[in-house]
Amino acid sequence: MRPLLLGLLLWLTACASGGSTDDRTQLTEASFTDLPGWAYDQHGAAYRVFAESCATKLRRGSAFSTKLGEPVGDAAAWRAACAVAARQPVLSDAAAKAFFEEFFTPYRVSTGRAPFGRLTGYYLPLLKGSLTRTEQFRYPVYGVPHGYVKGRAQPSRAQIEAGALAGKAPVLLYVDDPVMLFFVHIQGSGKVQLPDGQIVTIQYAAQNGHGYVAIGRPMKERGLLEEVSMQTIRDWLRANPAQAPSIMNENPSYIFFTLNRTESTAKGAMGLSLTPGRSVAIDDDRAAYGVPTYIVTTHPNFYTRREEPFNRLMVSQDTGGALHGPHRLDIFFGIGEEAEWAAGQQNTQGEVFWLLPK
Repeated sequence: MRPLLLGLLLWLTACASGGSTDDRTQLTEASFTDLPGWAYDQHGAAYRVFAESCATKLRRGSAFSTKLGEPVGDAAAWRAACAVAARQPVLSDAAAKAFFEEFFTPYRVSTGRAPFGRLTGYYLPLLKGSLTRTEQFRYPVYGVPHGYVKGRAQPSRAQIEAGALAGKAPVLLYVDDPVMLFFVHIQGSGKVQLPDGQIVTIQYAAQNGHGYVAIGRPMKERGLLEEVSMQTIRDWLRANPAQAPSIMNENPSYIFFTLNRTESTAKGAMGLSLTPGRSVAIDDDRAAYGVPTYIVTTHPNFYTRREEPFNRLMVSQDTGGALHGPHRLDIFFGIGEEAEWAAGQQNTQGEVFWLLPK
């Protein structure tokens, strides 16, 4: 493998000189034979997600760059690859594998500070709620505050829970479980079943400007948890309702939502329906949307609970406020019990490769 040189193709540095404190993105050219499990992946499934993303990607003002304006790949090469995908939006596994190998080159993503990526998971929670406040449904789900300006800090979670947004932000609906609502803030979206059986979607709209703080580690350090996972945190919070609010408030980050009464699937930041096991969320300050992204990591099997290789091609379609770094990823696992368990267990290091067009 050879490092990618700075030039017209990419802005990203190929070899860091700042040691362990260097957080610049490094891309090192690889070959498809360097990707463990590449030959055995279901490339057709990833290709369909890529083709759909292409159609949206080309219409975006920042189609070939990060949110900070740094280019990721050559614009003309992206258009050429996407043109092929537009003509053939569905391919067999073999044809899709040949497509990626013909039009793309894999690059290992790293930084001097973190040679490996961190991969976590998320899913779509299901809550019960009401459009009006009742004794059962009394925990508000807020929309974007009036006069909201991105970059200007809003009240913290603790301040909002104490009433700081009363009359200053629309209440979209009310739910009955503050713990599950807390996890919806982490996941970024969720489903809410209303009393008449209708299911609506709440989706990420904005964030309060405070940094995300994971509460699991301090809970373990205080002896509240033996093992940290989404399930153990949730169970402890529900079992200790008097202490739960102060623990949750240690994460000052707070999400504001939009309400969608018709959407039946989870949608990501690209506005596209997310595909379980193929859609991945990124730090869009450091990475771009619509990029085929190959991950090499592990994941526990839902049935055997044994750690197994988890190597597959995904596409960057979403973002998250807790993601920081070019190879910090959140894998979308879907809806339901298995998805919840999978998302809660996923927290591993791994290799991340961007497939960039030739």
